[in-house]
Amino acid sequence: MATTKKTPAKPSTAIAVKKAGGSVVSIQEQLKAQAAAMAGRTQPTTGSTIKLTKDKKFQLPNGQKVDGPLELVVVDFVSRNKFYDRAFDSNNPVPPACFAIHAEPKQLVPSDNSPEKQSDDCNSCPLNQFKSGANGKGKACKNTRYLAVLPPDADADTELWFLEVSPTGLKSFDGFVNSTMRSFQMPPISVVVDVDFDPDSDFQTLTFGNVRPNENLAVHFARQAEAIDQLTQEIDVSGYQPVQAPPVRQPVRKVANARR
Repeated sequence: MATTKKTPAKPSTAIAVKKAGGSVVSIQEQLKAQAAAMAGRTQPTTGSTIKLTKDKKFQLPNGQKVDGPLELVVVDFVSRNKFYDRAFDSNNPVPPACFAIHAEPKQLVPSDNSPEKQSDDCNSCPLNQFKSGANGKGKACKNTRYLAVLPPDADADTELWFLEVSPTGLKSFDGFVNSTMRSFQMPPISVVVDVDFDPDSDFQTLTFGNVRPNENLAVHFARQAEAIDQLTQEIDVSGYQPVQAPPVRQPVRKVANARR
């Protein structure tokens, strides 16, 4: 009598492991949990960032270049310090060697994920002091504000954009925030502001002005939790490479000419 040949069962990838306490959970479940946690460890993609061009134009996330001013609502913002251990190269940009992110500038502390952490806190770090920059000017550490913004007529599906305010624009941005809180007793999300370039600056220095009430506040406020979540994500430093020390030149040994 013929017997039926059984096809061997394919090995399952859902390997079960026993957790403390006797419960069993698959590796897949653990990896999914890790992936969910990892989503907050890198910064938003550069595709959602408003870039500043050398000819003082705004390059929107879709690639379109426009003149200022841009009408924006600042949904929320954080302070970010970034120290780069080499000169900027537009053809080969690298992540910062050390960075810090916090809602309050005075509370900034270098992230443990910094490739080359420079200090235990930013306030006392020598690289975050004036005259520590190139040629004894400015700071070696780049102090910035990182903004999550939306257009005034945004809806629930409008993509959040991100805009970085460089050190030269901090005075104008911080002044805008402080004056808004004094005049409206509300944070920046409560107003629409014109963002433009300072015509008297040689750099891409941003200015913030012409503030007026935000008539679409409910829509913007509903996006604030999403904005805060993305603003506080760690900077992606996976592409960082340590600075290569220049090779040590060996002294040339002089050899006397042999007599014939």
